[in-house]
Amino acid sequence: LLWERAVLGVRCADFSVTDFDQRFLSGELCWLRPPSSDPAERQVVSASPIAIVPRDHLGLWCKEEYKTEITNSYAIKIMSLLEQKGAMFTRDIEQASGLLRPHLEEGLRSLVYAGRVTADAFSPLRWVLRPERQKARIEKRRGAAASLPVGRWSLMPQIGADTDRPIAQRQQELTQICFALLRRYGVVFRAVIQRETLLPPWRELLRAFRRLEDRGEVRGGRFVDGFSGEQFALPEAVGLLRAAKGEDHDSMGVVISASDPLNLGGWLTPGPRTPAGLNNRVLLHKGLPVARMLGDQYEALPGMPRELEEQARERLTIVRPWRGRRAR
Repeated sequence: LLWERAVLGVRCADFSVTDFDQRFLSGELCWLRPPSSDPAERQVVSASPIAIVPRDHLGLWCKEEYKTEITNSYAIKIMSLLEQKGAMFTRDIEQASGLLRPHLEEGLRSLVYAGRVTADAFSPLRWVLRPERQKARIEKRRGAAASLPVGRWSLMPQIGADTDRPIAQRQQELTQICFALLRRYGVVFRAVIQRETLLPPWRELLRAFRRLEDRGEVRGGRFVDGFSGEQFALPEAVGLLRAAKGEDHDSMGVVISASDPLNLGGWLTPGPRTPAGLNNRVLLHKGLPVARMLGDQYEALPGMPRELEEQARERLTIVRPWRGRRAR
């Protein structure tokens, strides 16, 4: 998958596909597809957003109100089977449903998009997202039966609305979400989380952050210029921000995949948005996007220093973040 190669394979030291899969099979991790109101994202492709969460914390991120309505007839049939029989292997679903392989894939893909299913392994998700030409090559090499993924599909747990839970439990959940966001972003304010789709309203998070600030567990202040509203950071992040302010940033910067979370152009930083894609990449200079490649098309962005443009073009042409470290 795109972000396995372009994000995890680059950002995680000694990333191993085998070890990654084992963390799902052991029950440590769980995946789900966050919902989206953007019509352009209403499909499941290799660049789709996928949430990976500790299984113990699944209730924080999987709420009934986040799920999307199911209209696909194949998906409805599969969902009914999973409701009756519980977790099932792909082959068992195929046999019990009587669906042809293309219809089975279509139904599972619809359920993944809607946030209705997960699996106890990661390979079923790869199988659903894998392009048809790759599946055809695998089936030719292994046979149709052997090409099916390892792992069982299951429905996402039924978790009630926030109003169904005691206030103390809800506050504890909000605290856990706040710390997850602080670890993810370093500094949290309203604009930072605008792309998040599995969060409670900002007003609830704001009250939780204020409680943490009153207890001395987080710092409130003005850490990032140019944004209104309250901002919060972990105490250790404040020191790191001060240290970074005094560093020399004359280097050319770094090239990242457009799928990387640091691709913030058009969201938090100036310039256009760069869509996720295997061959799309962005050059950051002093933390800001100054040039990008859309496939093989180079484009200088506002803020590109004229004297660095030749170097920028060369770096974006040569450097691809997911190459040089092969996922094992």
